[in-house]
Amino acid sequence: MKYNELKKALCEIGVLDYESEAYLILNHIFSVSYSDLILDKDRDFESEKIHGVLKKRKAGMPIQYIIGKWDFMGLTFFVSPDCLIPRPDTEVLVEKALAEIKKGDRVADFCTGSGCIGLSILTLSDKIDNITLVDISKPALQMAEKNAKELNVWEKCVFVNKDIREIKNEKFDFILSNPPYIPTHDIEALSREVKNEPYLALDGGLDGFDIISFLIGDGLSLLNENGRMLIEFGYDQAKKIDTCLSEIKNKGIIKDYELIMDYGKNVRCVLIKK
Repeated sequence: MKYNELKKALCEIGVLDYESEAYLILNHIFSVSYSDLILDKDRDFESEKIHGVLKKRKAGMPIQYIIGKWDFMGLTFFVSPDCLIPRPDTEVLVEKALAEIKKGDRVADFCTGSGCIGLSILTLSDKIDNITLVDISKPALQMAEKNAKELNVWEKCVFVNKDIREIKNEKFDFILSNPPYIPTHDIEALSREVKNEPYLALDGGLDGFDIISFLIGDGLSLLNENGRMLIEFGYDQAKKIDTCLSEIKNKGIIKDYELIMDYGKNVRCVLIKK
């Protein structure tokens, strides 16, 4: 199968960015570079292997799971159907954390998944010596461990396989989280690709706030005095977040909070200061 034939096949099964995906597939299977591909567009590749990938894409498996890795914050992370795929909008959360973290902070990444948030911060910041990565899913946490080893930071990580609502007698200076926040009834309307990601990492309960409510409620007790919490949420959940935190601030539970926009100009994260 030739490059142009692969692009056409991807287009026919509904892949929007079929040109980029065609390259990713050929690079993954045959280790061909983009420049080599452009210079030799008529090269014939072994069709049997390509058809196997096309079959998975037609079934809705994300290309990231097929190639087994994805880039985030300039780093490469292993991914699998056991964890969410790192997304560009989440880089906003990491960039904010890198700007806010102080020397010697004790940091935790709740609902860590692949570990892309916590491990990016540990790798890119010289202000912290270690990080605690927590996830209720053992397979997801194992993927985070694999990524920590690949990034040579495994010895600086503490891995905790637990529901974050069960964490007791711990204190952190900075808590990061990209929790499940999609309302249960909205999941069925998601794209085929997203529905192939782990349900546990998507389902935020009836209103999408099961875990978020814990974080901005009892979860604040896990912060040291002057601690900070940085949470990602859905593009349409900002108003409710703002209302809840305004009430908490008026009660004196937190000092302040800051709503943060993603690259699409949607309010996507909040930084809470205890």
